[in-house]
Amino acid sequence: MTAKETRDFNQLRLEHGKPMRFGPNLEKGIILDGIKPRVVTLGENGVSEKDILVHDEKVQDPTLAYFLSRFHSPEFPTPLGVFRAVEETCYEDAAIEQMKQITGKYGPGDLDKLFSQGETWTVPEKT
Repeated sequence: MTAKETRDFNQLRLEHGKPMRFGPNLEKGIILDGIKPRVVTLGENGVSEKDILVHDEKVQDPTLAYFLSRFHSPEFPTPLGVFRAVEETCYEDAAIEQMKQITGKYGPGDLDKLFSQGETWTVPEKT
């Protein structure tokens, strides 16, 4: 086996929207057997390209990216490319938006008012 064939056999180049095929002649592929990924050879046991898992880097659920992160040689090829690329609000933007909504509903906060409302007590001085 040449170096190129070895590389091609051990690398799964991920392309969004394309079947997960690999091997020197792209004769191998990844399918889901229940909920477990499995390597198959196209043309064996009736496996065709329509059976091969299609890579979707934009899917919101992280399960596919997790599966790919667990691929280890020699059972699986090494996946190369973008595992997951989703648009989500970052924590800071979500926190700022939440503060704006609360301030809009209840007005700006007042710590002096907060500290002097409700039940209060005085701590006696030591004598």
